[in-house]
Amino acid sequence: MQTPRPISKQLRMISNKFREVADRNLQKYNLTAAQLEILVYLKCSGEEEIHQRQIEHWFQLKNPTVTGLLNRLEEKGFIVRRTNPADKRYRVIELTEKGEQILGEMWEKARNMEDRIYSGLSEEELRMLTELLDRILNSLSEV
Repeated sequence: MQTPRPISKQLRMISNKFREVADRNLQKYNLTAAQLEILVYLKCSGEEEIHQRQIEHWFQLKNPTVTGLLNRLEEKGFIVRRTNPADKRYRVIELTEKGEQILGEMWEKARNMEDRIYSGLSEEELRMLTELLDRILNSLSEV
């Protein structure tokens, strides 16, 4: 008799595999999946000024974790942090030209990877999966 896998284990395994594949593909860019997620977040923010607390909130990460990620991105030249002249307590985080360039190179590759990942699902199945995962996340958020 086969032991059933709890959904939490399946979700963790999927998450780990996503990160493993992403990290392997990102090695040539000297990036990790977590660092790339922050770059994409900054890119998608448009003209909005982004502060570290917004990143912490969006990704549900603690301050030291985000500080480490931002330090490494800045060391690699993908972002800059500058003091907000209106409120010196906050530092605005911006993509550099190098960060913009790397995202441009990777955008098409990322789309192709997503297409490959979801190729086994119909549009309806993908919609249902997204809905179910949102419901699970909402249930966990209420605990």
